[in-house]
Parts: sequence; C-alpha cells; structure tokens
Amino acid sequence: MTMKKYVYVAGIILVLITVGLSGCTQQESSDESDVQADTPDGESLLMILSKADDIESLYYEITATITMLQIGTQTANIKIWQKLPYVKEQVTTAMGGMTNTMTVIHRPEGNYTYDAALGTYILANDTSSFATSLQYFDADMIKNYLNTQNITDLQTEIIDGKKATVFEYSIAIQPSSPMTIKMWIWNEKGLPLKAYIDMALEQTQMTMDMVFSHYSFDEIPDSTFSVST
Repeated sequence: MTMKKYVYVAGIILVLITVGLSGCTQQESSDESDVQADTPDGESLLMILSKADDIESLYYEITATITMLQIGTQTANIKIWQKLPYVKEQVTTAMGGMTNTMTVIHRPEGNYTYDAALGTYILANDTSSFATSLQYFDADMIKNYLNTQNITDLQTEIIDGKKATVFEYSIAIQPSSPMTIKMWIWNEKGLPLKAYIDMALEQTQMTMDMVFSHYSFDEIPDSTFSVST
C-alpha cells in the first residue's frame, strides 16, 4: 500500500468514526430512571459517571484496533491532553506496514494540525480527528445515550486493578445502521477503561476495540496547547 493510499484509508476510517458517532447525538433524551440503576456495589451508574464532572486537567492514552470488512485492520495509539477549552491529541496509526503520526491542537478559534515539513501548526478547521469522536464517550454524552435505554443488568469487572462497571447499549445511527456499544467505566473516576463498538454504516461493517490507560490528573501547563513554534 502506498503512503498516499494509506493516508487516504486512515482518513476514511477517522471520518467514519466521527460521522457514525456524531449521528448518535440525534437521540432524544427521556428521564434518568435507567441511569439510576444500581451497580452490584449499590452505587448508581449516574453517580459513577458524575464523578468525571469535576476533573479539570486530564491526560490519558488509548490503544485502538479498528477493523473494517472492506479495508482491513488499523491500529492506533493515541495520547490526549485535555484542559478545557483546550485539547491536544497525538495519533499514531499503523496499517499495512505503514505508520503515520498526526498532532492536532483544538483551541476555541479552531483546530491546528502540525505540519512537519513546515515545522509549524496550521489552522485547519475541517480536520478529522480521534478527539472529535472521543467527545461521545464523555460522561454527559453517555448519560444522554443511556436515558433512551433500559439497562438493569450492570456487571462489575476488575481491569488493571481498577473496579469497572460494565454495560451495553444500542443506538440506531440510521434506520438500517445499528451500533452496539459496550463500556467499562472506572467506578472511582467515572472515566472509560475499555470500549467496544460494533457498527454498520452504509456499506461498511466496522468494529473498534479501545483500551484507555495511563490516566493522569496533574495540572497540564498552558504551553502544551500553544501553536507558536
């Protein structure tokens, strides 16, 4: 696979993830009765998810495996620095023996992509990125999705020594395009530890395994989000 084709395929995967997950926001919210379902420890899922609300500075990493029936499997290693309203992401993707790294800084005025050839950040508001899709895994979005579901069978698992609540729900992106999401939410912090997505989008079947790790809550310096070089 040539570098040009590789970058094109990687871009298609990113766009499909973003478009597919964006469609989920069209779900109408009901009440919070389903989110109030108790975990085996007696703590409601709503209470667990709400623990993420007070986190102001956050760093974490994601290992993702994305498989598309017509294209193949792509792996991605993602680093995220978040201190709202700023987000920085560094994504390294691998497919067919080729690797590519992209760095994007999201600022209120737009998204900046690092151009290695020019040695500077370029404002590019139409940049497709993992961070764009990851917003659909934050606590508020998950609460909204779960309000449309009937979730009563919550399970608990231990992941790397962290207790996680496990639940699964489905979303209809389009009438003929269902998406199933399974989440492992860290009980202590209300943040995801794992996610599995199985979705159909137009003529494409896609699965995505994501593992969230290396969480840090230390203060991130503002210079991390600077676009000056």
